[in-house]
Amino acid sequence: MAASMVSRGTTQQSSAPYNRRIVLDVIRRHGAISRRRIVELVSLSPQTVANITNELEALGLIVARRVTGAKARGQPPIAFALNPNAGNAIGISLEPGRAAAALVNLGGEILGRRRIEVDTHDQRAVLAAMVSLVGELNSAAGAPRTWGVGVALPGPLIPTEISFVGPTALEGWTDLSVFDELRAATRLQVFYSVDSVAGALGETLFGVAKSLDNFFYMHFGVGLGGTLVVNRAAYRGANGNATEIGHIPVVPGGRPCYCGSSGCLERYVSLHSLAEALGVPDVRDRAAWIVQALASGSEPTLEAWCREAADRLRDAVCVIENMLDPRSIVIGGSAPKPLVERLLALAMPLHHSVRGGVANPAERILLSERQEDSTILGAAVLPIYDQLSPRLEVLQQDRRPEAGVAEAMGAREPTGAGRL
Repeated sequence: MAASMVSRGTTQQSSAPYNRRIVLDVIRRHGAISRRRIVELVSLSPQTVANITNELEALGLIVARRVTGAKARGQPPIAFALNPNAGNAIGISLEPGRAAAALVNLGGEILGRRRIEVDTHDQRAVLAAMVSLVGELNSAAGAPRTWGVGVALPGPLIPTEISFVGPTALEGWTDLSVFDELRAATRLQVFYSVDSVAGALGETLFGVAKSLDNFFYMHFGVGLGGTLVVNRAAYRGANGNATEIGHIPVVPGGRPCYCGSSGCLERYVSLHSLAEALGVPDVRDRAAWIVQALASGSEPTLEAWCREAADRLRDAVCVIENMLDPRSIVIGGSAPKPLVERLLALAMPLHHSVRGGVANPAERILLSERQEDSTILGAAVLPIYDQLSPRLEVLQQDRRPEAGVAEAMGAREPTGAGRL
């Protein structure tokens, strides 16, 4: 996989939190790295990097280890690595009919998980379910300090003609003040995002896109969403509703869509469309059956759906590549990975596009390694991303390192739930 560019530190006044984030990001992305190599990558002075690594170590965010087996005179060199146990975050995934949550450490390891069936038309019921999930996971024995709660939910979130409409969305919601109430009830910082944005950030920090600076993330769940990542940040669009690919018409005069159009991509490529084809209310609890049926080829209805969905997926890949020219398309979400693999196999060969003949075929489409956990993991990433990811707005927010992680890393102090 092509090497990604590395963000550079800055000597700008009040840049200390930003530089700490840059150094920490380099350490996280490399797994273990020497101080000398950090200096080379971030273009800061050796003394500045030494001060930052000392600060990060004092905060407990990184650990220093002697490199064994090194061929050098004197003491073996020191390598720095992220301390995955420095803190946790709780991720909540909201999909129609259920809320799932997980406790995740800084290394992306899921330490515990819960799931509740809930009427997602009822915001009060959803709030009660989220408070219960956070309470159970936050009280896990021996857990380090919880940094916050991230919530991923279907978009668009800004009120539009298609926001909170249809069976693949949280139908009937009118506002998102429930997340302010969740913050008040749990006394934890709360961040929320469209599920595709959360999944993209999760892949950026902990997944197959860890070494990619630019890619397109396709979120394959109950519905279908997407996010363009540019320079390791999600592109939002004018109102935060960019790349809502599920509602792009791909079949002229096709199936009526709940958004008011017809032939939309989501009507052919989504778990909801599969449930319709199979004549069942929900396929999320039938993952084992789907995997077995795919392996045996014993379900003609499933096979017919896969073939039609693969045709539409092939069209979508061509549109995304010709419009955006991403280095890779990463597919994640709650769909069973064998199902996505089957669609991708049937979609070959791909249509000709600007990526054909240029991109490494093995990198053109990547499947998440955390497929069915990617939404929860992405949600948990939101508080981690807020506190640790290098972002230009962190400049001018100099803080005292002894004040704790949030202060040292220049994290904002939101007055309510924050959207990422």
